Amino acid sequence: MKTIKITLLALFTLAGVSGMAQKKAEREVRVAAILTEQLALTEAEQKAFLPLYKQYKADAMELRKASKMVKNKGKVMSELKDQELEQVLQASFDDRQKMLDLKRKYHGEFKKVISIQKVAKLYHVEKRIGKKMRNKKGERPERKRTSERPTRPTLEK
Repeated sequence: MKTIKITLLALFTLAGVSGMAQKKAEREVRVAAILTEQLALTEAEQKAFLPLYKQYKADAMELRKASKMVKNKGKVMSELKDQELEQVLQASFDDRQKMLDLKRKYHGEFKKVISIQKVAKLYHVEKRIGKKMRNKKGERPERKRTSERPTRPTLEK
């Protein structure tokens, strides 16, 4: 009986892990297709750019993971002393600087394989992809833009 339970648990665990890996692979394929289409990448550009972009995203993910590990100490901000808060804020600045350094590094690498016009468009497309993916997960609905602005109350004299 125990072996059956262990076997079933192992099967469900493997199914979950393979399902997550499959979703990640599907997402990467969708993003690559969107980038190829939106940036109008040639076949040669695809071969040079897409692996570089994939590495950039992996490096960025590693930075985010490291950042979360440092910040997630289990304390609430109101429980921290001034010195601890200062350390948290400095760590946050350092993390942002590391991310900016990474973006600058890859910006230079991207310019070597695609034109600057396509690099600029990449940053725009990336934002749209991020919004689209978040909306699919149901994290944050996209705001509707209206041409009408709310009126401000005026002071009557």
